[in-house]
Amino acid sequence: MRNAAVFPGQGSQVRGMGRSLGERSAEAREVFDTASAVLGWDLWDLCTRGPAGELSDTSRSQPAIFTVSHIMFRLLADHGWQPDLVTGHSLGEFTAAVAAGALSFQDGLRTVAERGRFMARAAARNPGAMLALLGVRCEELPRALADLGRLGMIAPANYNCPGQVVVALERKVLEAAKRELAPLAKRVVELPVSGGFHSPLMEEAQREFARFLAQVPIQRPRTPILLNVRLAVSYDPTEIRDGLVAQMTAPVRWEEAVQRMAALGVGTFVEVGPRDVLTGLVRRIAPQCRAVATDGRDPQEVVSELGRGDGG
Repeated sequence: MRNAAVFPGQGSQVRGMGRSLGERSAEAREVFDTASAVLGWDLWDLCTRGPAGELSDTSRSQPAIFTVSHIMFRLLADHGWQPDLVTGHSLGEFTAAVAAGALSFQDGLRTVAERGRFMARAAARNPGAMLALLGVRCEELPRALADLGRLGMIAPANYNCPGQVVVALERKVLEAAKRELAPLAKRVVELPVSGGFHSPLMEEAQREFARFLAQVPIQRPRTPILLNVRLAVSYDPTEIRDGLVAQMTAPVRWEEAVQRMAALGVGTFVEVGPRDVLTGLVRRIAPQCRAVATDGRDPQEVVSELGRGDGG
């Protein structure tokens, strides 16, 4: 069976993330120091002591999640673990591109920081929000969104797993959406994000980001990447660049991505990041597969668990 590294996106941040890695690994602290020098602010302090509000800010949370996930991947590699395939959820695609060797860490971090800045600016100019629909009746959702669309922009942003869809919407539609979508789902939860991501509300940010990314060198990766927008495995730098731009306004098709990887023979999914957000989704999408979260644990413990075949 093949194994895949999957990298999380925004929303997986948590105060204190990366502390245990940095305290027991000089290599991890060196990466934090490098990241702080690239960013121009103290990433270690933000991750380990920063207020939750600041850590949830798009321009801060994206570099933080990216760096902590990258550190964990490097430490797993130091202990002998390498995936056969990589992919990521939203921001996680950039971490995956670095893990695969398509981007250097420094270029990836600069790219993520600029992406977060463009997205935050677009969110300020086009106020938006995101609602998670849990236990939603998906067959009824298109009609409901079309009806709400008369009030303003609303569109699917994440297809996370069976019965779980996230929608992005203009803030002026928020209260009506909560009211009208409630009968279709077991729960409607407003997410703690600062904009309507993966939707047309990010078109301005996408144009700015495309110009920036055009100047960033992208190499042929050592490990294949599953691109979320196309649901295709790629080694091609042009396809990777195009996919990273396209995903800014396109919905995250995570359910289909996991199904695609399982069809390609992936039997073990390893979530490389600060929490276990994707692990639960994988277990719902592909219960026949094994899903393991690194979740800030000792990398040697994770690699040993993978070698034993337990803990799925």
